[in-house]
Amino acid sequence: MFLITGCTYVNFNNLTEEQIINDTLSRNINYSNKNYNGYKLYVPRGLKVIDKDEYNLKILNENDVFYLYVDVISYYYKTNTEFESNPKNIVSRKINSNGKNGSIDISKIDEKYFIQIIYNYSKIQGYVAEKNLKKSLVNMITILSSIQYNDKVINTLIDEELLDYKEEKLDIFESKSETSNFLEALEKYDVYIDENNDEDNINIEFNE
Repeated sequence: MFLITGCTYVNFNNLTEEQIINDTLSRNINYSNKNYNGYKLYVPRGLKVIDKDEYNLKILNENDVFYLYVDVISYYYKTNTEFESNPKNIVSRKINSNGKNGSIDISKIDEKYFIQIIYNYSKIQGYVAEKNLKKSLVNMITILSSIQYNDKVINTLIDEELLDYKEEKLDIFESKSETSNFLEALEKYDVYIDENNDEDNINIEFNE
């Protein structure tokens, strides 16, 4: 498995999860291919946005689904989420890179892995197969790192009270890692897969 950014090739097969986290966080993702109300972001090649509700996005990654929440209110007020490490998790720690703060939790549930990353005033969660764990970490961190906020639009939304902050909240969007709520949400909400909905992606691709 390789990450290709410009002329840089990185083989992640021989890296640990911690090494992948640190390496991906260190990259400056300054391009985007999705532009929404108050923010834009990059969705890596092979991933599809299959549902969007204001600041909640559902992203398909092969047979796994990522749930992304972009918190423009926290960005506006520069509010950081408190973090409490869970020693039972495979990974549970704070992350800090490029002036952005957050946390990451990885835990194993049955034969799959629950990943939650809070970073750059956003949260992404996924319940992924073991064979997709490393690739998912790269993609999830890349998505969060790529988010760029539009201050002018957000200021207008706040000033004119146009921002509806009672977002649809699958219970997964709590400040703590709630794996049981996330799994309940997966059962409650069907995943719609549009085989013809190819994302127009650039720069990052994986080769196995």
